Amino acid sequence: MRVCYFIQNHLGPPQVRRLVATLRRSCPGSFILVGHDGFAGHCSAGELRQALGVDVFAFREPAKRGYFSLIEPYFDAVDWLSRHGVDYDWLVYLSAQDYPTRPLGSFEDLLATTEYDGFLRFWDAADPVNPWGRRRQGIVRYFYQYFDAPAWARPALPLLRAANGLQPLVHCHLTYGPRIGVRRRRQPFDEAVRCFAGKQWTVLRRACTEYLAERLRGEDRLIQWFRRTVCPDEAVVQTLLVNSGRFRLANDDLRYMDMSGSKDGRPRTLTAQDLPLLTSGPYYFARKFDVGVDGEVLDLLDARIG
Repeated sequence: MRVCYFIQNHLGPPQVRRLVATLRRSCPGSFILVGHDGFAGHCSAGELRQALGVDVFAFREPAKRGYFSLIEPYFDAVDWLSRHGVDYDWLVYLSAQDYPTRPLGSFEDLLATTEYDGFLRFWDAADPVNPWGRRRQGIVRYFYQYFDAPAWARPALPLLRAANGLQPLVHCHLTYGPRIGVRRRRQPFDEAVRCFAGKQWTVLRRACTEYLAERLRGEDRLIQWFRRTVCPDEAVVQTLLVNSGRFRLANDDLRYMDMSGSKDGRPRTLTAQDLPLLTSGPYYFARKFDVGVDGEVLDLLDARIG
């Protein structure tokens, strides 16, 4: 069995270099691929490749939060692996601000013996009882089609946003925008095809990743719909895989993150004080870390990982 770790990065070399070094030390037989957002301005893909000593490809466009461009590098990674003939059994999707919380030998032992084809978080996006804690969050994100608000209209958007709860046809979204969504009469979702949401970061068998890439290349109706939704990175993979009925999926992404109090979709930055939480649960990775805020927590995790 061979595991591929795909790291999605928009930072400079220091933090991603540390993650790559830990992965190589813990799993020398694995394959590591980095996708780099050079538009963020920290360095180029070539400079990062030289600093890391692993394969790096450049994003085709800036990865913008709330847009399809944030999940596009994952599909590009699957295509890259196929084009370069890389043999792998599992694809682990990480950000450069992730880090292992326990020895990765036990993680790869789990993948070698599990009956599941994928580990990812998912729930019915239309369910008013959901992990977001907001009844209409899934409806607002995935049952409207959005376009970027033109510059001339933006001064009026706060007023339009105030009308969100008064009518169901138009929704103004400012957190990931500014964007204006229209509730279409014809939806791709029904009793046969439900919309599922979850978390962006996944652990999937190759059969799952190749199925996703096939659907993306086909540019089918669901893919086209998700391209004009809010935060498709947290729904397109879940919706495609769960509705396919082909795969055994564990509703668990095997990682720790703390979203409490978040109002912009970003998890809380973890510190050394969080170590008991990171290491006491059934987690193999955690996010997010920032060496500029607290590098000690990574030192403590390194001592645990060995």
